[in-house]
Amino acid sequence: MTTETDKQLSLQRYRAAWRWHFYAGLVVLPFLLTLALTGLVMVYYSAVETPAGPSLNIAEGPGRQPAADLLQTAQQAVPGGDATQYIPATTPGGSAQFVFDTPTGPRQLDLDPYRNEVLRNVLTDQTVYAWAHRIHGTLLLGDVGDFIVETAAGLALLMVVTGLYMWCLRRKPGTGAESRRRRWRGLHLTTGVYAALGLCFFILSGLAWTNIWGGKLVQAWGSFPAEKWGPVELSQAPHAAMNHGSTKDVPWGLEQTPMPESHGHRNTATQQPQTLTEIEQRALALGFGPRYRINLPRDPQGVYTLSANSMSGDIDSPGQERTVHLDQYSGELLAEATFADYSLLAKSMALGVGLHQGSMGWWNSLLNAAACLVVIVLCISGIVMWWLRRPARTGALAPPPRAMGLPSRNSLTLILVLCALAFPLLGLALTAGWLIDRLLLLAQPA
Repeated sequence: MTTETDKQLSLQRYRAAWRWHFYAGLVVLPFLLTLALTGLVMVYYSAVETPAGPSLNIAEGPGRQPAADLLQTAQQAVPGGDATQYIPATTPGGSAQFVFDTPTGPRQLDLDPYRNEVLRNVLTDQTVYAWAHRIHGTLLLGDVGDFIVETAAGLALLMVVTGLYMWCLRRKPGTGAESRRRRWRGLHLTTGVYAALGLCFFILSGLAWTNIWGGKLVQAWGSFPAEKWGPVELSQAPHAAMNHGSTKDVPWGLEQTPMPESHGHRNTATQQPQTLTEIEQRALALGFGPRYRINLPRDPQGVYTLSANSMSGDIDSPGQERTVHLDQYSGELLAEATFADYSLLAKSMALGVGLHQGSMGWWNSLLNAAACLVVIVLCISGIVMWWLRRPARTGALAPPPRAMGLPSRNSLTLILVLCALAFPLLGLALTAGWLIDRLLLLAQPA
């Protein structure tokens, strides 16, 4: 039998969770809306068009031109540019693509593989997709924006946790002013509860890209160890050096792993690099295709890197991810990493990244679009509920009432402490929120 004391304790726990939920929402809501809207833009360009623009349909010709000839034409179209990547045409009507590093940023060229003509030449960081991608990841503020997004993601996770906590307490709506919010509250609660698991997935997989929790903690611990390749000369550059601007092509589990070096760089007077045509033939012989990419050497020590992974959208199944490094002079296979070689964490992230980006097919794109819409519904319904609950006087913030008489040792405090320990920036935000709340309490007249 539930006593009056138990009811009061439940009410105070509910109020404490509600107050944290409210303040987290107050801070994070504009960022969540930004992430959801930019996410919808990226889903559109990934599923309906392409990140570089509309899909190109090319009439087939008698035969495809050699990759080395296509590269020569592309270089003529980008004087002073440094070719870094080649993506062979994946379908009979598809284009061959090259990526160049230029003084104005990465540039993608689409070529007719039959007639060796340039069809499109765009700065990849200036497309609509690229702008949405950068806003989504850094709010166009670089490392500062990354810090803000990571903090916002942590607070969003806090909102999911406190929302579920309140749902478990199952406090029923009252009457009067609260009854006018019942419909919006029901929409907010139902949407949040059913979408909680999916929202946690998108938050955690997104956090894996951030600089602190992702780069300094999780990714550093889960990266592929280059020692697995045996006695291979390693360069100072990590695999992340093959990314282009804001676009990430390299698998998450390899980004921090050092790149191997070509053996033949000490004898360049007698050894000439393999041509791109020869490397493409080598890739086909190794079983790559239909879609894969070839990263070109950046210097005499560099290697040709063949890859097909879900991060860059080459394949639908992360379990088929494969990265191969070839000596640029002999074509010798120096190192290889497949999904089976990843750590458990890297495997989880390969799957998570693929889902987060919508790389697993049309159903994945629909799922991601639905997730973005769910976030928008939760934000709008939360705003409406606050608007209906706030006092009539203008400018009143109207936070939920403080919990009174709640024991310092309780389930909610334990949950908050665990979240703070798991996510450093969330811990800082929780500490700052607690201090501000204490200061506001002290500032109130007795």
